[in-house]
Amino acid sequence: MAKKNNKKKKKKPIFEKVGLVFRSPIRADIMRELSQNVQRPQEISTKFDISKQNLNYHLNALKKGGLIKTHTEEIEEPEMQSQRGIRFDGRSETGKLQVSYGVELTKNGKNIVNNFIDPLYEEDKNKNNKKEDE
Repeated sequence: MAKKNNKKKKKKPIFEKVGLVFRSPIRADIMRELSQNVQRPQEISTKFDISKQNLNYHLNALKKGGLIKTHTEEIEEPEMQSQRGIRFDGRSETGKLQVSYGVELTKNGKNIVNNFIDPLYEEDKNKNNKKEDE
């Protein structure tokens, strides 16, 4: 009798995740933007002047790669009424509302931004400054 393979799929190696980001320059821009703070897709779409459909394509790829996730938090009920685009997920044991909105980087996403994306932007910024000095 053959044994079933119950092992979980191995996580994608970091170089595959980096490749996922750099398949499209907009993904690197999105990742860098999310390193600053949580953002709603509408804000990102407007900031980079891309369609919601195109943005969703890139966000889904980054989510599947484990680089971004939906932002969740607990808030008081009055805060919920003043926010738009929030999904109600339930109540916590303390009675606060559990809500989801926007996207944020995962730990792997933050590592990729810090180790690969930010250095490239810095390098590009330094090149542009040298050209201006000449």
